[in-house]
Amino acid sequence: MIRVAWAYATMVAATLYSGGRAVLYYFAWPSHFRKRADQLTGEWTSICMKGAGARLIVRNSQRLNLGRGQVLVANHQSWFDIFALGTALRHKFSFVGKQELNRIPVVGAAWQKVGNIAIDRSDREAAIESLQRVDELLEEGRTIIMFPEGTRSPTGEMGRFKKGAFMMAIKSQVPVVPVAIEGTRGIMKKGSWLISPGTATVSVGCPISTEGLTVRDRNRLSRECREAITSLLNGEG
Repeated sequence: MIRVAWAYATMVAATLYSGGRAVLYYFAWPSHFRKRADQLTGEWTSICMKGAGARLIVRNSQRLNLGRGQVLVANHQSWFDIFALGTALRHKFSFVGKQELNRIPVVGAAWQKVGNIAIDRSDREAAIESLQRVDELLEEGRTIIMFPEGTRSPTGEMGRFKKGAFMMAIKSQVPVVPVAIEGTRGIMKKGSWLISPGTATVSVGCPISTEGLTVRDRNRLSRECREAITSLLNGEG
């Protein structure tokens, strides 16, 4: 119980420290903000991982090719998937998540200020505006991170993939990078507030080109990415 309390205390402190600095940079030193945003996000996720006693292993990191526009898709088991990916990437990345994230004190404000996108699915116009922002981020050479299952798996088994990430990649003609995440469910399961020490493994697959693809190819691209993630989870690829 003491370890769990320490993990949460560390996460709260990291959120106030890194998130508060992000908001401060945004308003007080806007010219330096973009340069510091990724650093602050990576700092936050790294502190949260360490506070939970979570170790990170990244396999095939050379396949990430950071600095180019690309869509990274991963399986989703735990909140610690976000911490693991943020710690693994650290450079020019943005998450696309649910609008509910904006309602979290400090985190919500900092979440969007550092370049992440929250999509309000109940407001079509707002959702379209958010997706246009994603296009701009891809043009800037950022890695857009999405969980195509749309929610965390309660069992660890991959759920059905939604098509948004793949349509986005096809529209922008950028590669899709399949990534498999293991071990995070053992750190924190969906529906549980308990946090346990453990090892998170992020395995990066070969980028899949979308050059020449159209929206008619979205299902095939989704299946190809799902198969690639499954292979990575099985120790292949």
